[in-house]
Amino acid sequence: MKPPHLHPLGDFKPADQWQTHVNAIFYGTKGPAIHAHFQTYVSRDYRLAHALAEEFFQQITTDAKHAPDDLHIHEWGVGNGNLAARFLDHLQEIDSENRVYPRVRYLLCDYSAEILNGVRANPALQKHEGHFDTQLVNAECLEGFTPRSVTKIIANEIWDDLATRVLLSSQGNLFEEYLQPMLPEIISDRPFEQFLEEFNEKNLEALITAPDFLDQIVWERSFQRVDLGDWPFRDIIGDHMKQVSEDIPIPINTGAFLTIQQAQNLLVPESQGYTGFDYGMRSMAHVNREGRPYFKIYGGQYTAMVNFPLMAEVGRTVGFDSVHSEPQHEYVGRHLGDQVISLVELVHGHRDAPRMEPWDMDLLMLKTLNVLNTTYHNPYPHKMDYPVMPGTPKKHRKLIAQEAKKLSATGVPDTVAYVAKGEVLAVAAPLKKLGYREEDLQTAFDPPDQPITFSHLRFS
Repeated sequence: MKPPHLHPLGDFKPADQWQTHVNAIFYGTKGPAIHAHFQTYVSRDYRLAHALAEEFFQQITTDAKHAPDDLHIHEWGVGNGNLAARFLDHLQEIDSENRVYPRVRYLLCDYSAEILNGVRANPALQKHEGHFDTQLVNAECLEGFTPRSVTKIIANEIWDDLATRVLLSSQGNLFEEYLQPMLPEIISDRPFEQFLEEFNEKNLEALITAPDFLDQIVWERSFQRVDLGDWPFRDIIGDHMKQVSEDIPIPINTGAFLTIQQAQNLLVPESQGYTGFDYGMRSMAHVNREGRPYFKIYGGQYTAMVNFPLMAEVGRTVGFDSVHSEPQHEYVGRHLGDQVISLVELVHGHRDAPRMEPWDMDLLMLKTLNVLNTTYHNPYPHKMDYPVMPGTPKKHRKLIAQEAKKLSATGVPDTVAYVAKGEVLAVAAPLKKLGYREEDLQTAFDPPDQPITFSHLRFS
């Protein structure tokens, strides 16, 4: 088949410029529908939110004499509002003496008006009327907030979306990645010149009516020699690049650096710090791992891996005394008192998973869910919606529908929800009937070292 002719949507520019341009269109045109393209650990689950609430409550009550009367919490990058809802639910539950929850004002901040509209409509969050509000704002450039007024800031998987430049070291020189978006001839409802103008002007009102195009973009790449003279934190970046292996693309999360500066300015002196959850490289060994990804694309959204070691150096430079890093799974597991993994990680560890057709994987996922739901209890009843994928054979469509009908409203809430080792081992026998070997289950909770992991980073 002849490949489609590609039209350039603009010139080659540094990666961060096209990344942020496309992401603004992605969030602005899709709004809450973005959740159909990817899932996060907080979209439906509650265990990360509970861990955050328990940590917040413990620190406030332990150091009560230094805590301000009004406890302002910011969440930057708000998803569907579920993290805030479950945080407030659990805080209210454990605050038996009503000393903390009444003082909390939780502000959900996002740069997408459509996303915030979806958050305000979340009934789980509406139960906390008077304790939360929303704010349309860019976390890289916060204006209108009073310095030294916030007790806790949570970044909910935003660092990967923010401006990220890419450097490569080769033969003693630095090279920066440049991108050029190209599009096949698919915008058939309007002249291409008109679409091009709408795209470059980020005309969301017009683009929202266009056929899906974001996930059709083909990205051309080149590297051009660069000098760090006008880069923010150029000395830190320069020292960092001296530690990296040659010819490996290195993400430089410049937008995330700005949020660290903003957080340091906003937090009260005796704060609980700036906590972020995202995916990327946790150590220099991972940064230098040859062949590891440095970006991903979900339905057109362009995300970059987070360079956690460089983030930590920037945090210390802007004035944070302590920077703590750990895998996100360990953070949640410590608060739960058990090892945890996501359900999708468990299923992908099945011995036959690499060879399965997508519909067979769906069936295995549903059968695994129904087994685990006999031991897992969700305190927030919600029956998972599991639609059949297009292209699924008729026989499998029927089987998938039958298994989906069995799902429990008090079972595992999402395919990326956290499940505990005890919950899995309690149903080891029925899981064995699905083909899970004992070594599969053990390995799932002790996986081999990966260069890209979900991590927790706290600046305090």
